[in-house]
Amino acid sequence: MSDSLKDIQQKFQAAILNQDDSILAAIKENNKEEKHTLLNVYQHAYGARLIEFLENDFPHTAAYLGQEAFAQTCQAYYETNPSNTPNARWFGLKYANFLKNYTPLQQSVEAAELATLEQALNTAFDAKNAMALTQADLANLTPQDWPTLTFTPHPSTCRLQMRTNADLIWAALSKEKTPPDPQKLQMPTELIVWRGQGMARFRTLSYDEAMIWDEAVKGTNFGALCEMLGTYWPQEEAPLKAANYLQAWLSSEFLEHNPTGV
Repeated sequence: MSDSLKDIQQKFQAAILNQDDSILAAIKENNKEEKHTLLNVYQHAYGARLIEFLENDFPHTAAYLGQEAFAQTCQAYYETNPSNTPNARWFGLKYANFLKNYTPLQQSVEAAELATLEQALNTAFDAKNAMALTQADLANLTPQDWPTLTFTPHPSTCRLQMRTNADLIWAALSKEKTPPDPQKLQMPTELIVWRGQGMARFRTLSYDEAMIWDEAVKGTNFGALCEMLGTYWPQEEAPLKAANYLQAWLSSEFLEHNPTGV
């Protein structure tokens, strides 16, 4: 009995995804090309398409590694992380983490961090829409309200620590300039990634700003944040520093408008 259409489709899928050649028995020979060659065309095209998806998501990583090395990482990635969703946008979600443990790049930590930064920017761009908290939303607060005030981070925000100069490499590549030589840092660079004015962005944070941001997103109130800044600044200067950082967060749209938290 000949195979049903469903059986043929399943075998063809296995041939593309798993390099299973059992479908060859159902393919007729012709006088133009051997069936092994014909099947290989489809198998190669599938892999090439997946590499294209990853290159679209990680253009700076691809440029940094070079075409051949990047393609090798992509092939190793999709062999161990096969696509399991019809939406190609989600295929590369694990790529940055994959690079962290990819043996040929174990000494190139900056490559994985560069991919991590690109993934964070992609995620920020795709994050759900939410109204940003503004200065106007806080205009009617009384002095008694401020100490207990808490904040909700905008859904697009993400915090990263860079232990290499991957952010500087990204910046150079984004301007089509030669990237700096990779460097491992004694102290990590603190970054925040977010979507502002419809664009995915990132910037560095000072260590004190990074500390109070990380505490703020845990629900720590404004009064406690001011006290925490006292470990970096004189106590009399800490409230002003906190206010300045809050103003920067508001203007950059780091915070979500959340009536219950205001």
